[in-house]
Amino acid sequence: MHLDCRAGLAGDMFLAALADFAGPWLDLQPLYAMLRPFAQVQPVREVRRGVAGTRLEILPATDQPLRHLPELLAIAAQLPLSGSVQARVQQAFHRLAEAEAAVHGVAVESIHFHEVGAVDTIVDVVAACWAVEALGVERITASPVPWFAGTVQCAHGTMPLPAPATVRLLHGKPVFPTDATWELVTPTGALLLDILVDEYAAGPAGVLLTQGTGYGNNPAGDGVRLFLCDSDPLSPELQRLWVLECTLDHLTGEELGAALQGIMAAGALDVIYLPGIMKKNRPGGLLQVLCGEDLLEQVEDAVFRHTCTLGLRRTLATRRVLPRQAMTLRTPLGELAAKQARRGDTCLLRPEHEAMQTLADSLGLSVAELRLKLVQGGGE
Repeated sequence: MHLDCRAGLAGDMFLAALADFAGPWLDLQPLYAMLRPFAQVQPVREVRRGVAGTRLEILPATDQPLRHLPELLAIAAQLPLSGSVQARVQQAFHRLAEAEAAVHGVAVESIHFHEVGAVDTIVDVVAACWAVEALGVERITASPVPWFAGTVQCAHGTMPLPAPATVRLLHGKPVFPTDATWELVTPTGALLLDILVDEYAAGPAGVLLTQGTGYGNNPAGDGVRLFLCDSDPLSPELQRLWVLECTLDHLTGEELGAALQGIMAAGALDVIYLPGIMKKNRPGGLLQVLCGEDLLEQVEDAVFRHTCTLGLRRTLATRRVLPRQAMTLRTPLGELAAKQARRGDTCLLRPEHEAMQTLADSLGLSVAELRLKLVQGGGE
């Protein structure tokens, strides 16, 4: 999933974009039914500057009080959500509470929410987390975020834009300047970026499946565009992975060996060290680490911890992997664990080295001698 939020983002805009393309892709009726005790959610079709999209009308079921964090967590705990969605919703409310508390200089437990306490924001957070799981989305990217100016009136008086909590939640995210003097990104919109987005990119990658446009309550505002893509459409043999690199010239041989072992134990797919001459003519080398997207942070932490490097280069790559299966190879000299792979009509068979070593030891042979006997048919 990719979010084009160059025109801004609010929580209701995200849900409106989902409603805009829902149709065969997503049945939102179970979500609306789950949220009905709190609010009635009504999608409304709207055309702005010649572009059709969807806007949401969120009508609270009853008058709602300002709430503290424990009350929000209790509300979320009562909803029939899966464990992963429940955890993400709880994380979201904790995250926003921390941002508000930091802005106002108070403890998290004592903060009361203005926007978050409102039903529409509870709806926004729960709906976004629920929909991402319902769609089976594995990765979310977003465009850089617009920066804006102006002021807004709230319970604390006149506040600058972006709102202080929004600024806090946008830390570490790419922004770009605009001339806008109205609120383009709300605290809830910034919160969704903070808890949902894996990476910031110029646009979607893969085969585009569908898209939706979600409008907010400002009639003059543009919408957020949401794109749903198949990221690996060409072949099930293609995999996305990260290549991590750094140069090292300060480790001893023993330390380097231990570092490679520790990085592999953290979940790296492969590690290689290419020796060379570094600056000041010191011997060193290039460390290259391959890891899957799901373990990127864990493997990066292992590289920093075991090598004490000051920086890493990241490159997103794809690799093609042949279909393979584990099997047992029966030979005149004994059984060997092996891998069998296929490339078209060609079958590739490779015994595992550890199995070769074990069998060679049992026969009093070297691995090279065992391999030669197998090639010769297993005879003396």
